[in-house]
Amino acid sequence: MVRCNCDMNPKRIIIVGGGISGLTVAYRLSELSRNEELPLEIIVLEASSRLGGVIDSQRRDGFLLEGGPDSFISEKRAALNLSKRLGIEDEIIQTCESHRQSFVVRDGRLVPVPKGFYLIAPMRLANFFGSRLLSWAGKLRMAAEAFVPARRNASDESVASFVRRRFGREALERIGQPMVSGIYSADPERLSIQATFPKFQEMEQQYGSILGAFRARGKRDHAAGKASGPRYSLFLSFRNGMRTLVEALIRRMPDVTFRCHACVREVRLEGTPARITMESGEALDADVVCLALSAPQAAALTRPIAENLSDLLNQIPYESVATVNVAFSARDVPDQHLGFGFVVPKIENRAIVGCTFSSVKFGGRAPRGFVLLRVFVGGALHRNVIELDDQTLTQTVLSDLKSLLRFCAKPYSVSIRRFPRSMPQYQVGHLARVAAIEKELMRYPNLFLTGNAYRGIGIPDCIEQAEKTAEKMFAACHPEAANQNDAEAIRRIRHYEEAYQARTK
Repeated sequence: MVRCNCDMNPKRIIIVGGGISGLTVAYRLSELSRNEELPLEIIVLEASSRLGGVIDSQRRDGFLLEGGPDSFISEKRAALNLSKRLGIEDEIIQTCESHRQSFVVRDGRLVPVPKGFYLIAPMRLANFFGSRLLSWAGKLRMAAEAFVPARRNASDESVASFVRRRFGREALERIGQPMVSGIYSADPERLSIQATFPKFQEMEQQYGSILGAFRARGKRDHAAGKASGPRYSLFLSFRNGMRTLVEALIRRMPDVTFRCHACVREVRLEGTPARITMESGEALDADVVCLALSAPQAAALTRPIAENLSDLLNQIPYESVATVNVAFSARDVPDQHLGFGFVVPKIENRAIVGCTFSSVKFGGRAPRGFVLLRVFVGGALHRNVIELDDQTLTQTVLSDLKSLLRFCAKPYSVSIRRFPRSMPQYQVGHLARVAAIEKELMRYPNLFLTGNAYRGIGIPDCIEQAEKTAEKMFAACHPEAANQNDAEAIRRIRHYEEAYQARTK
């Protein structure tokens, strides 16, 4: 590497928001600064008392409680690759091999999901004919998907419209809706297929049907020796919980300044540098600002300086959710219901959206002799539940659990974690809204946005978006080096600019 001989003051970058997105932006910038020997001053401002956002792992009485996400998927490589760079790969664990089964509630009972089901569609239809999940009419309608003409118009549509059109109403109500609500806390009648499950629309356009696509891909994968069906091993976590990732990020950034209880009141971009004013009245100057916040929070801060951008950000709605961790004695929970978890269709008229058997899914989550369940409530279809006080919410959750799991026992412990307005709703037209936001953002070269509001809500999605944002910010901080006529520095600058442009096409 050719050292940049530029005698320049470090650019100051301020990142507002210390969740996984903000921390990843800071880490990637820190990496680039070290690797390219181009100095940066990086400050992360977090309004709350802790870093990590919705990632919240706690040890209590031998239990490992995940208030937020409990895992990430390795199929999207960003989280796994980051873990390797952080040196915590040895802390990663896979799902337990026993009880690799999921359920859907039908008529108040847990029914196993047939093997070969992928997100919102069956990969192997034959497995469904012996299942109680659908009526015979529903099974026949699902089988008829192969003969449903492909939609000629490839424009966006709702997930509900897509599933109903291809597989029928019962498949939507009994399978599609609970699966979608379990992932996105959303109403499938409003959820965008292009922003959430684009592969299915691509399958329809390329193969004419989803079943036809799976058959074609199955033959190809079989010829290549690839496994098919549910791949539970793709879900990964950390031995001591998801907070391992947050702590590793913080530990590996000794050159970054972290400030909690740092609530930002105002962002001003006119002139150079930009100015950030805190609620305390303190003002900080910055060459580049990144808002790693929810869309409504970013909209509030950009309103005085970028009204059109703020209006676009406010078009992304949010829902509130909560998790309820409930511990029971293992002898009180029937073995036949042990699995990774279950989801509950709206048509069942229950209060809960779904439940994960945390101590079955991953090892080390509960002491010997106990079972730990993690219940999900709230979202677009259960707004009334999230408004209940803690005592009433606990009673409501326990009532559903005891009814669905067929047991009557007092819990050993209950822990509630609420996340107000935390789940962005990728409604029909979402990608067009994001494109409009990105276009408007180009008017403000020293302002950047990242987070789960835009192109994916999962941890790997947030990490990938944050790293792309960091690379673009790094390129924006280089004009001083270029002005020094350092050919190697200029080459590196162009490399990162081109890499960012290629990744965002």
